[in-house]
Amino acid sequence: MLILVLIAIKKISFTRLLNNKPSQHVYFGAIVALLLLWKIKAGISPGLGFHHLGAMMFTLMFGWPLALLGISSIMLISVLLQHHEVLSLGINGLLSVALPVFVSYGILRLSQERLPDNFFIYIFVVAFFGAGIAVAASRLSAIALLSLLQAYPDSQLVSESLVYVPLFMFPEAFITGFLISAFVVYKPDWVMTFDDERYIIGK
Repeated sequence: MLILVLIAIKKISFTRLLNNKPSQHVYFGAIVALLLLWKIKAGISPGLGFHHLGAMMFTLMFGWPLALLGISSIMLISVLLQHHEVLSLGINGLLSVALPVFVSYGILRLSQERLPDNFFIYIFVVAFFGAGIAVAASRLSAIALLSLLQAYPDSQLVSESLVYVPLFMFPEAFITGFLISAFVVYKPDWVMTFDDERYIIGK
């Protein structure tokens, strides 16, 4: 996880970010907002809870390097504030940050290469369905790991986590799709991966 964070830092143009005050405000404001959402969790046993990941939204708005760095910062702050086990940062980072961010980026790239450049494809296929797929990939991989480690009986993993994966895919997809569609209409400069020339003009 640390290697991935270092690679992301290397790819970020901090000079450009520091020289652009509006972008700074949007980025750090998004971090604070997502940190508050992360505090709203559903679940019973440790490791089986759900919360809004925001991976697709951050990836579309800021690109994968800033998304990885921003959500990693949120995870670190969340762990420190809630006095969770610091040694779990690595595996939690891989499952709850790196995996959904790279799944989100992969879906974006795949849509750009294989699907027509269309506004509705960007909103519904990438932002909406992509966000649901990203959260499903994160939770299913966490469940698989807990099963392999025999942290909980498989029956408990199914009853307390697996059956709720589809239920938590929808709010992730809805929030991401709604916010991204609003941003590209009213604040397109907030969404780094959206290009008017590509998705709207001439369509």
